[in-house]
Amino acid sequence: MMIRNLAFGSAILSLLIMAGLTIGGGLIYPDYDHLTQFISEMGATGTITGPTVSAAFIVSGMLLTLFWLLSARLLPGSFLSITGCGLGAVNGLGLMFGGVFPCAFECSLADPTPSAILHDVFGGIGYLAGIAGICLIALAARRWTHGRFLYPLGLACGIPAAAAVWLLHPGFEWYGAAQRVVELALAIFTIAVALTVRRAPESAE
Repeated sequence: MMIRNLAFGSAILSLLIMAGLTIGGGLIYPDYDHLTQFISEMGATGTITGPTVSAAFIVSGMLLTLFWLLSARLLPGSFLSITGCGLGAVNGLGLMFGGVFPCAFECSLADPTPSAILHDVFGGIGYLAGIAGICLIALAARRWTHGRFLYPLGLACGIPAAAAVWLLHPGFEWYGAAQRVVELALAIFTIAVALTVRRAPESAE
């Protein structure tokens, strides 16, 4: 039970940190527009919110990684579920390293710094891994006695996220909105898995 509580708490705290930095940072960052700007712009070098937001990325990513690693042990074991949780952990690491390597001011793609390149690489891999993880865990959940609802929920979260992730580039005017779709889908599914882990009967371990 202690491990289940640790997993649940890690997931919820990670998501609360991300929600807090997104809302709070947006209020502090001058003229920030959630629909047309990346979350990472609040953590970019040279911004008033940069150090705080980057630190929040690191802590949130570490907690998210811990959650998915624990979930790999706590969820019914199968190749799909373990691989899916592993991909979820990669998403957490992508968030963490996105804080370690912040992008340049306004996350401009013109003459990017090495840190900005690493930021985009880790962030992109993290998003793709997280979405793939949703799909694999959803498929695995079809055979579970407890948590079978994760299958339709995984489709409801995974499909919009998979469509939106390809819009995360400056060529699409509303890339900030697309990023929120991806983030919201990952968050909803993470909460659902956290509740499944928390409420699963002891016999499921």
